[in-house]
Amino acid sequence: MDLNAIRRELEERYPQWGPLLHTVAFQEAPTLEPADNDGRTVYYNERRMKYYTPVAQRFLIAQQLLHIQLNHDQRGAGKNRAVWRRATDAVVNAMLRADGFALPDDSIQREEAARMSAEELYALLLQEQPPPEDSDREERETEETEERRGEEADRNAGDKTEARFREIEDPGLAAAVAGLAEMLEPTMDLDFDWFPGDTIRHGVLGYRFRAYPVARAEILLDTSASVAEETLRAFVRGVKALLQDAVVRVGCFDTRFYGFQEINSEDDIDRLELRGSGGTDFNVAVEAFTGDAENQIIFTDGYAEMPQRRCDAVWVVYSSSPIYPKGGRVLYVKPKEEKEKYEIEFLIT
Repeated sequence: MDLNAIRRELEERYPQWGPLLHTVAFQEAPTLEPADNDGRTVYYNERRMKYYTPVAQRFLIAQQLLHIQLNHDQRGAGKNRAVWRRATDAVVNAMLRADGFALPDDSIQREEAARMSAEELYALLLQEQPPPEDSDREERETEETEERRGEEADRNAGDKTEARFREIEDPGLAAAVAGLAEMLEPTMDLDFDWFPGDTIRHGVLGYRFRAYPVARAEILLDTSASVAEETLRAFVRGVKALLQDAVVRVGCFDTRFYGFQEINSEDDIDRLELRGSGGTDFNVAVEAFTGDAENQIIFTDGYAEMPQRRCDAVWVVYSSSPIYPKGGRVLYVKPKEEKEKYEIEFLIT
C-alpha cells in the first residue's frame, strides 16, 4: 500500500482535510480490520490491506479520517461497541458513496443511513438486536461478530473495479508468493507522475497520480492436469495482489501455448480459462514470453525435461522434485497433501 500517494490524492480531493491529514498519525498495526482508528491515529493492517485494490485502499483510509473528523470514537462512549461501529460505518459509507466513492461489496450499507445521524441509526440497530440473556453472552457475541467480519472480509471480493484478492490458504503456496516478493522487489519499485485525468471538478481539470511506466508481469501456468485448478487460481491471486498496479497477463501451456489473458480483478481470475492437459513441454513455455515483461514467472510441478533455451524467469515448482533450468531462479512449494502425508508418517514412526 502506498500510503503517501493515498494521502496526496485525498488532500487533492478534499483540500479542507489538509490539516487533518498532516496532524493525524498513521501507524501499521495487526488490527482485526484492514483499517481502524482510535480518534487520534489511523491504524492499518498492511497484510490485510494488500488484498484491496488501490481505489479500495483509498476508500478505507478516507473512511477512518471521516470517523475521526466526526468524533465517532468519543461520541461512542458508553454505547455497545459493535452496534455503534456498524452505525457509524454505515453513516460514513453513505456519505462517501454520495460523494462518488465506489464501496467494496463487504462494506456496511444501510439505505436509511443517508438520512440519519449515527445516534439515530444506532438506536434503530439496537432495536433490531435480540435481547442478550446475560452480559457475558453479549460480550462474547460482540467479539464473535467482529471476528466473523474479519474472516469474511478476507474471503469476499468486490466488483471489477473494487475487487481485492483473497488470502492463500495453502501455507506452502503462501510462502512461495512471499518469496516472490523478495525476488521481484526491484521491479516493483515504480516511478509515479501526474497525468491529465478525465474528470472536471468545479471547473478544474483533474489530474491523476499513477505509475509510469507501468510494470508488466507474465505468468505461465503448467496445466498438464497434475495441479488442481483452484491451486492455479490461488497462485494467480497471490501474484496479482503482490504486483498490484502491474499489468498481469496469464497464459496456460502443456505441449501447446494457449495465449495470454489479462488479469485486472478477482472476477478475471474466476473467469480465467485454464486450458490444457496431458504432457508438458517447457520449450513451448519459454518461447511464449513476449520479452516486454519485467517479471516472468512459470508455475509448474516440474515433471518434464528442462528447455534448451536459457530463460531468466522465476520457476515456482509445486512439488519437491528438483529442477535445473538454464537461467532464472527456482522456488519450491511442498504441496499441502504431501506435507500432511509426511506429518502422518512422522507421527506413526
